Amino acid sequence: MAKVFAFEVLKFASSFNKSKNMDSIIITGATSGIGFHCALQMARIAKNEQIIIPARNMRAGKEVVERIKDKTGHKNLKCLELDLASLQSISQFSEILAKEKRLSISILINNAGVQNIGETQYTANGFERTFGVNHLGAFALTIQLLSLIKDDGHITFTSSETHDPALKTPIEPPIYTSAHELAFPTETFEKQNTVGQRRYSTSKLCNIMTTYALQERLKHTNIRVNAYDPGLTPGTGLARTYTPVMRFLWKNIFPVLTLFKSNIHTPAQAGRNLANLAYAERYNDLRGIYFSDGKVFKTSVDSYNKDFQNDLWSSSLELTKTTFTEETFKKGNR
Repeated sequence: MAKVFAFEVLKFASSFNKSKNMDSIIITGATSGIGFHCALQMARIAKNEQIIIPARNMRAGKEVVERIKDKTGHKNLKCLELDLASLQSISQFSEILAKEKRLSISILINNAGVQNIGETQYTANGFERTFGVNHLGAFALTIQLLSLIKDDGHITFTSSETHDPALKTPIEPPIYTSAHELAFPTETFEKQNTVGQRRYSTSKLCNIMTTYALQERLKHTNIRVNAYDPGLTPGTGLARTYTPVMRFLWKNIFPVLTLFKSNIHTPAQAGRNLANLAYAERYNDLRGIYFSDGKVFKTSVDSYNKDFQNDLWSSSLELTKTTFTEETFKKGNR
């Protein structure tokens, strides 16, 4: 009799586990820099969640998965192919996840980003690459995954203090004109360095405006949407298009500043802070905010401009061929 009872208990537990959704954490840009250290920290603190590392280069992605497994002992990590410069790749990535019946997303961290101060480059869909990857790619991915995000899930966009002209950072300040102008810029005779920096800072402004616009549209849910500023983070791959001298300084000299100045962090520090913002219980009440150097800060004047926000939102839906209604996430919310 006891054996029969024990068998029935085990059978019930097995069926319960099969029906229970698997909470998953997705971190873009996790094959190096801030994203890698965010994934590493997440593997240490989120022991029961699946961690998904999207990667354009699958070999690099699988190597990162193995490194994190070796360092943390986390068993449930995997790599899926994703190129944020391609709307087709984003759709394929989203479709793969949608087919996993037990999957629900507890955290989506839009961390991947590029900075190009050389000749203008374009995505597979013809968008200027900085805006196309940093904003449109992250936007399309987020909207397509909304139906998979848990009702108490968390979405984070990695932004930058360069979005705010009042802070007088060394980077050219942003100029928001329209989403269409940013996606398909007209020819300019300004220096490539100036144009490239401005495109980067403007894309970071767009990340913040998206945070505010999306949180407003999700206000009747428990989903939290926040923006994160890693601060100046020497040693990351953002400087890959800089001059050889600047790349040397970025990699070997600037990291020393982390010992003396505030809001300058190593990639490891910035990655840990990002993971903690997304996962730690003490931040669960933060919704629609910008988090920098361990605190909630107000953002630039332009970031609160409703005309800018609305133009960015509607044009981004059009450009990425995505749709958003309240039913988008209510139908499949897990």
